[in-house]
Amino acid sequence: MGISNFKQSLEKRYAALTGELQATQANIDRIKREVDRLDELEARISELEALIAGAEMLLRDAHPDWKPEDTQPVQPWTHLLPVPFGSCGRRGMEVLRKADRPMTVREVALEVLREVGCESPDRATIQRAFNAIEASFRKHRGNTLESSGKYPAQWRTVVKTDHEFDI
Repeated sequence: MGISNFKQSLEKRYAALTGELQATQANIDRIKREVDRLDELEARISELEALIAGAEMLLRDAHPDWKPEDTQPVQPWTHLLPVPFGSCGRRGMEVLRKADRPMTVREVALEVLREVGCESPDRATIQRAFNAIEASFRKHRGNTLESSGKYPAQWRTVVKTDHEFDI
């Protein structure tokens, strides 16, 4: 009995050590690949600095009171909404289901943002939420949603046909 416990303990330790070895080798390989990209990334930094300087010069020419501190940097291809990724349209649909009247996409977007704790969103955040919700509404037009067809379009769920459009 003691020998089998000892063997099992050693096998468990062996498995942990070989797993750590594989993970360490994978980390080393990843770091080597990143080191190979270092020259390329450093060259891109100098290009970006030159482009930023040019954009700054054009902005100051067009708007002398513009300050770089007023423009916050954003990373491209990242999720910028305070609403969890992929749920903005569903939350907009839920707002319409609960609504007692037809609503515009902007009204729905503001309500969705309010529900996630964004009481006073900036224009860019409102526009991002608007775009996400409007795309979802257009996708569901005719199936579960109806639109007034006028500008600005009001939306309602198909089960709430008693709610008349204002426009």
